[in-house]
Amino acid sequence: MATLGRPWGWLLGCLLALGVTAPQVSGTGTGSQIINGEDCHPYSQPWQAALFADNEFFCSGVLVHPQWVLSAAHCVQEAYTVGLGLHSLEAQREPGSWMMEATLSIQHPQYNSPFLANDLMLIKLARPVLQSPTIRTVRVASRCPAAGDSCLVSGWGLQQNGRLPGVLQCVNITLVSEELCRSFYGSVYHPSMLCAGGGLDHKDSCNGDSGGPLICNGSLQGLVSFGQAQCGQPGFPSVYTNLHKFRTWIEEVIRTS
Repeated sequence: MATLGRPWGWLLGCLLALGVTAPQVSGTGTGSQIINGEDCHPYSQPWQAALFADNEFFCSGVLVHPQWVLSAAHCVQEAYTVGLGLHSLEAQREPGSWMMEATLSIQHPQYNSPFLANDLMLIKLARPVLQSPTIRTVRVASRCPAAGDSCLVSGWGLQQNGRLPGVLQCVNITLVSEELCRSFYGSVYHPSMLCAGGGLDHKDSCNGDSGGPLICNGSLQGLVSFGQAQCGQPGFPSVYTNLHKFRTWIEEVIRTS
């Protein structure tokens, strides 16, 4: 199973050198979790994509154009099999689903500059997909998020009980203010980020949910990026890529590539 084990060791060392409480990049397949979520209603997130390498699920993505999937830049691989229209990862040929190869991925040119910032990339599918009740695109948010907004994040990772879910999991979490996000993450914080979760309900995304969608007010507001090693802790929000700041770049890549 594809993991970020080696990058995580490097990440931890850098953060300790900076004197920053270490967040864990949410990219491993084996440790992934949606914390305190529930089964999504089947195909209620028709833009959700599953990324596979060597037949193993490792990250999520979001269909933003019939031929383009958005994901976290730290999920980059040389090639991908992209699953669309899936509710269960065990049923890769379920009715209404597509499994498609992709070899082109374009990371944001300022990814990881500064450290952990601008965590997004676009993956081009071999051919456009036909939209249907199980597969649909979602538009990227055109406005700044507001603290207190309730948003939905989804993924297929291990649950808090350590077991894999049978189907896609969904959880509603609350956005926190830029000031709180900045104060919590200190020198790691960058304006390309937004924070959500950290409530007393322990609801959270976690490692392995990387690249998955954060849907707010009907549009794609963020992508799962990173968080604390122990997910779902009250007072410890996780970090998402703040996508409304990248609309122009996303549109330009799709238009010219």
